[in-house]
Amino acid sequence: MRTRIPEPLKLLEVISKYGEIRGRVALHRIVYIAQSRGTNLGYRFLNYSFGPYSKELDYDLQLLKRLGLVAIEEENGECLIKLTGKGAEVVKGLRSIKRGV
Repeated sequence: MRTRIPEPLKLLEVISKYGEIRGRVALHRIVYIAQSRGTNLGYRFLNYSFGPYSKELDYDLQLLKRLGLVAIEEENGECLIKLTGKGAEVVKGLRSIKRGV
């Protein structure tokens, strides 16, 4: 039986892979590139002057923040996106589910 992982949790895994991401624009680009290379994250993008943008991705990022899984901190006029301790535990659980443990 294959478990379907919701998009916000897939986004959590992407953030975990990078440790921390400097800026929302960078996050949108990372996810856009991952999808263009075949990773199924389920986001739709529009092209804007600053790069690809997904309203759904922004919504999921704010959801993860409200759930306490992601921290978004302002640093020198730039936002820093990273997992919280709780978010790291969720990613660890997702990995064990994927391994079938």
